[in-house]
Amino acid sequence: MDSYMGSLQFDEDTPKIPPSGNHGNHHSPGSSGDANSSKFNFELGSSEFNESELKKIMENEKLAEMASVDPKRVKRILANRQSAARSKQRKMQYIAELEQKVQTLQTEATTLSAQLTMLQRDSAGLTSQNNELKFRLQAMEQQAQLKDGIRFFVLKSYVICFIEVS
Repeated sequence: MDSYMGSLQFDEDTPKIPPSGNHGNHHSPGSSGDANSSKFNFELGSSEFNESELKKIMENEKLAEMASVDPKRVKRILANRQSAARSKQRKMQYIAELEQKVQTLQTEATTLSAQLTMLQRDSAGLTSQNNELKFRLQAMEQQAQLKDGIRFFVLKSYVICFIEVS
């Protein structure tokens, strides 16, 4: 059990929070160190604050003073602090997830960049090979046309010779 719980004074089942001076040498900046000036004994209904809330109230003299006057406000302040802590935790988790995504995307970008370089090199090689094949095809077509022309000329000459001989 926490030390503050051991220092609570119980009268008729109602806890009283001891003065903040009982927690060691911790004094708030505005306190004079006088036991009377730091006393803020007040009675709290046992159902108003749980153990965790009581500890937080004990750690903050201003909250302790406020709790005696407006316990609902203190309860709301503590709830808001818890909500802020949860929001901060969610934000930190979200940031961690984003950092992980950044790392993953950077790795993927590096891999894709290497693949792109390789594909560009392959594409350049294939383009060169394609141009070479087109050139060879054109040369072959010209040779075929030339052969066809020669055949036609030979055939024409043969026909002319045949006609003259007949």
